[in-house]
Amino acid sequence: MAPNHGGLNYKALNDAGISPDKVLDFSVSINPEPLPGEVYEAFRNAPIERYPDSSSHLLKEEIARAYSLPYEELLVVNGTSQAVFLLAGTFLKEDTPWLLAGPTYSEYADACRLYSKRELRIDSAEEANFRPSPEKLIETLRKERPALLWLCSPNNPTGHVLAEEDFHRIREAALETNTLFILDEAYRCFMAEEKQYKTEYPGVVNLRSMTKDFSIPGLRLGYVRASEDVIEQLALRQPEWSVSAPAQEAGQAALQQLDYFRKTWNTVSRMTEDFRLAVEEAGYQTYPTGSNFFLVKVGDLDQLKEAFWKEYITVRDCASFGLKNIMRLGTRTREDNARLIKVLIEERKQ
Repeated sequence: MAPNHGGLNYKALNDAGISPDKVLDFSVSINPEPLPGEVYEAFRNAPIERYPDSSSHLLKEEIARAYSLPYEELLVVNGTSQAVFLLAGTFLKEDTPWLLAGPTYSEYADACRLYSKRELRIDSAEEANFRPSPEKLIETLRKERPALLWLCSPNNPTGHVLAEEDFHRIREAALETNTLFILDEAYRCFMAEEKQYKTEYPGVVNLRSMTKDFSIPGLRLGYVRASEDVIEQLALRQPEWSVSAPAQEAGQAALQQLDYFRKTWNTVSRMTEDFRLAVEEAGYQTYPTGSNFFLVKVGDLDQLKEAFWKEYITVRDCASFGLKNIMRLGTRTREDNARLIKVLIEERKQ
């Protein structure tokens, strides 16, 4: 009942007569803590009787203030997936090489393949806990000189966090080869604070997902931080009125509640580690993570998914990432997590 990217398959649920509210969806990685009332009030009172501001001016001002970023280096987007397609369309030409570190979010490759077939890919090994090799990436950068480099940290689906030293080594190599280094930080807010470091540097494009930061996936919201020149080029390709008025209003309200959300991110980070350890105690292999999701290796995932669905639980099958019999679990409430653990324990007894 979950589509390829996770989330619910609403048509299948409707055909089966099942309410989406009945499903515990572990296939997505969203902040499970409740939204402040101010955010609900903001999008409910949004001026939907007129077109939204195409420049998202007030929201950009709020982002710049909240994170101490230059206003001119920001572009608000309809979810970071829109940014991915804007970047590919702006900076790739036919036969222009591009590089990514896998396994990772499939939209990078999907977007790039629309413009160039010269895909360069370096996959990390399971035995290395999916840590990408900076040496191989740097070697490929210098040899192939790709136009774009895609990295996700914490990485989807593995949860691996790019170490600060590795980030700077890769960034310096990308500058040498005139490669635009795209760092997708959609899950950065769920990283432990001691692992966070500054990533806003020349030559780096930062993607941030307000959808995930503030648990508003139905509104689709994110932003790009890059040099003013890059932002101007992306803005030329972005369709008018990409970001709805409710999304802009909710984003502003959420940023004004940043202290509350920071507390929830820390709470979710701790809950994730508790959840992961509980899965291990139930007898399943897990992998270290730096975000609000983690990977679990199982014997027969198809059979396990059937057992989950009897309890209206969905998980993320990572076969589309090339990972067989590995699922990704996104942290939900402690009560929901306990329900999933119960199924795992019962299946282990079979």
